[in-house]
Amino acid sequence: MPHQKVLKPIILEECSLKKPPLPSLPTPEILYPLDIPDIAVETELDFLLLEIPPRYVPMMPNGLGYIDNLLKSSGIRKQILDLSILLYHRYHCSRLLDKKIHIRPSGTPMPVDPWDKTMRAEWHGDDFLAFFKPDLREALDKIEQARPRILGVSLNSFNRKIAGWFLGEIRRRLPKTLVMVGGYDCVYPQVGPRLFSDFDYMVVGEAENSLIPLLRSLLAGERPGDVPGALSKFDSPGRVFSPAPLPDSLDLYDFPRYEWISHSIYQTFDRKHLVPITGSRGCNWGRCNFCAECFAFRKRSPKSVADEIAHWTALGFHAFHFNESDVNGDPANLHSICSEIIKRDLAVTMVGQIRIDKHNTPEYFQHLAKAGFTHLRFGVDGLSTHALALQNKGYPIELVHSNLRACRAAGIHTTVYIVIGVPGETEADIEESIANIALLKDDIDCVESLTTLILAVGSRYLSDPEKHNIRFRGDKDSILAEHPYLIPSDLWYSEAPYIDQTVRLERLDRIVLALDVAGIFISDFGKGRITELKQGDQAWYPQKRS
Repeated sequence: MPHQKVLKPIILEECSLKKPPLPSLPTPEILYPLDIPDIAVETELDFLLLEIPPRYVPMMPNGLGYIDNLLKSSGIRKQILDLSILLYHRYHCSRLLDKKIHIRPSGTPMPVDPWDKTMRAEWHGDDFLAFFKPDLREALDKIEQARPRILGVSLNSFNRKIAGWFLGEIRRRLPKTLVMVGGYDCVYPQVGPRLFSDFDYMVVGEAENSLIPLLRSLLAGERPGDVPGALSKFDSPGRVFSPAPLPDSLDLYDFPRYEWISHSIYQTFDRKHLVPITGSRGCNWGRCNFCAECFAFRKRSPKSVADEIAHWTALGFHAFHFNESDVNGDPANLHSICSEIIKRDLAVTMVGQIRIDKHNTPEYFQHLAKAGFTHLRFGVDGLSTHALALQNKGYPIELVHSNLRACRAAGIHTTVYIVIGVPGETEADIEESIANIALLKDDIDCVESLTTLILAVGSRYLSDPEKHNIRFRGDKDSILAEHPYLIPSDLWYSEAPYIDQTVRLERLDRIVLALDVAGIFISDFGKGRITELKQGDQAWYPQKRS
């Protein structure tokens, strides 16, 4: 196993401060040399669970960690193999130590960091994927030699294409090995099989109450169909999916420890790290019209969360990301988590996504800051009274103002998400939004996400489009069949008033310029768009090109 290094308390922020770092600042410390484990697969495995690249680095794979805990006491012979992190460090170690310039088969240079969150489209390109296939063939050779009985793969929007190629090779080499998939692409039973179809079993959603009984049945030689919480090629024709019961108490499950590899491997090449913490699951509000993550809210006890944080600080990790949709879904519980951290005198920095709430008083934010919260993201989404009502956010614009002001006054880096172009939005809403931007200019450090409305499966807008005056350019069912996850922006519009993607983008441009005038920092997307607008180049958006 590689040497365990003591990590520095560096936190990775997706949105930097308003002022860029000065050129005179020292070069960030490089992680390498680092002992990178070889790709190795144990023999006589019942279940081999793989993470196929890419996955966001430096975040530890939280889902795999919970599955690892489930399997520990099951008696199932298992192995977790994170190919994503191994290939990440192979790539950057050769780039930085060997000064190797990575080139695709076509001769085009590879990007500096293929794992960067902006690289999603690249991971669906054949030439880009071909660069990684030699490493993945090494893994395939090891798996073929070990011959596990069941192979599991975690799917996400970045890796589904290369996972398809990988599992196609597995089918050819090991036709008797069962293939099981799960993960972010497998949240909705009506969507998962359309995104990825090459599986024997797909575990849908949370796996605590479905995975172990299913694995035991398969290892006993059975091939069950119509399993609650799973889809399979053995299901009855026309089967109506039934979910597995959700775990009510999250405290029943120990927190992940990622014991399949040395913890020091979960850092970026420039030594940034983030430990994911799941203090809750789901969303306690769960009624925003555009949201595709409206799942049942459950929480952990403050003691269990603080125990997890204390475990990692003892190992030298000090930067934590609350990996959840609604960190203050229970405001009192979050307050108690912070009290427990303060009581134990844990030196940490924490990031989370927080909801506008009447309980978010100045004293509340001061308490969060004292515990170690340095960065909070607000899903404000609407910046006018009417837009907030259209989105069904559940709070007035005045509460947005007071929340953001109190958060930033507490010394917490305060960032927001904004959604433009929802059905029913008017020109008056945009004018009011611009006025509110001017009022909020001292209360927002950064706009991390500024987007036109994405019509996604799981949202109320797409579940009941007629209610929201949403229309489609073509047959709705055919469009949904071709686009199972989200509807391309040019294939839908709304009426009363008429809003299509051209209108949305024009409104988005006005908001971008208003943010620039107010001096509010915008993410990389916004910076590029401001430059284009100032230069008068209206061809920046692909949708506007002829």
